[in-house]
Amino acid sequence: MVRAMRHLAIILTAILLAAACKAEIGDACAYDIDCSPNMNRNCDSTQPGGYCLVIGCDPEECPSEAVCVEFTTPCPDGPGIDEDGGVEYEEMCNQIEPNRGRTYCLRHCKTDKGCRSSYSCMLPVDLNASVIDLEHTDSALGVCVPDV
Repeated sequence: MVRAMRHLAIILTAILLAAACKAEIGDACAYDIDCSPNMNRNCDSTQPGGYCLVIGCDPEECPSEAVCVEFTTPCPDGPGIDEDGGVEYEEMCNQIEPNRGRTYCLRHCKTDKGCRSSYSCMLPVDLNASVIDLEHTDSALGVCVPDV
């Protein structure tokens, strides 16, 4: 009985330690599994040292250390008005291809100190992006991105 209790204690300790070591959004990584054993986070290995994130977030879906940010691919340069006259090109582009936005959970920050080494805190607007997270409405809230 004592031996079984000791094994149970060891197993519970290992489970608690594994849960405590869960990577956060913005942490370094090499593979998706480094970001989450449940595979519900992704590793962007194209970023310096890798960057744990969630691809395709919805408002209020990101963990507490992160914010959902939408990057929208702008319409290609085109004429201001179509040949038939009246419909603005960008409006027409939006009607033809409305789903140009991509969303990501990114680590939020107020200053560079909130980011890891080789990353800076930037306002989403400076990245041609916008915060769509309903919980985080502070316009001074930045996200951690690689140093340029």
